[in-house]
Amino acid sequence: MSADEIVSGWTCSLPGRLKRQLQVLTARYEIFSFYGAGYDQVLLTNYLIPYLFEKRLNPSIEKNGNKVNVIKVKKCHVAFRDVVKLLSPGTSLKQFGQLFNLEQAKAHFPFAILTGVDSLKVPQLPSRLEDWHSDLSSSKQPLTLKDVEEAHRLFRMSNCQNVGDYLQTYLRLDVDILYKATQGWRATIAKEIGVDFVQDAKFTISSVSNFAGDLCTSKNLQIGQFFPNSSAVYRLLRKGMRG
Repeated sequence: MSADEIVSGWTCSLPGRLKRQLQVLTARYEIFSFYGAGYDQVLLTNYLIPYLFEKRLNPSIEKNGNKVNVIKVKKCHVAFRDVVKLLSPGTSLKQFGQLFNLEQAKAHFPFAILTGVDSLKVPQLPSRLEDWHSDLSSSKQPLTLKDVEEAHRLFRMSNCQNVGDYLQTYLRLDVDILYKATQGWRATIAKEIGVDFVQDAKFTISSVSNFAGDLCTSKNLQIGQFFPNSSAVYRLLRKGMRG
């Protein structure tokens, strides 16, 4: 038996297939953003994509109108995705974090005062409520004086010296909330319907619904039974219906 035949036999065996799958899983990076399809990933197409092509990594982009749903770099096993595709329409990052009772709460930032780089050097946050209203905010609830007071408290607790320091604190907090809430949502879906959307590579409500239905059907398949006998899966399928 030649060396090639030995390698081929090992690759096709159950241990070989398991090893190959583990290698794929450990090499993959799924990078999630929140509403990144309309913001973060759009910026990446302008700055990161040209660089990746220069490095001959040949990224691929999935777009829907002006929105960039997914950026994939197959050679590096990296993908940039929007976790909002797995949530109910209109869910905010604050609401996403509240679902899992996170200690961290979504902070607020006075985007309206950012008129240039020098704005980041201002030594303190504005106190007037009107300076905190901005079209860039994803929150549909109007800010209150209590929200402004909480922002000032975060500014002091984080030992910020200027608006630029506070912006970094604000962004780190967003990332922390996004990471913990996404892991919480991943664990919840896995527990309820047996689908790990990262491991199973299902990154939309529809694909999770369809895959969960297939899994349930395969487990309960009997003669004359053509629908999954699971109330949890049924609810998920109803919420995931399209068309």
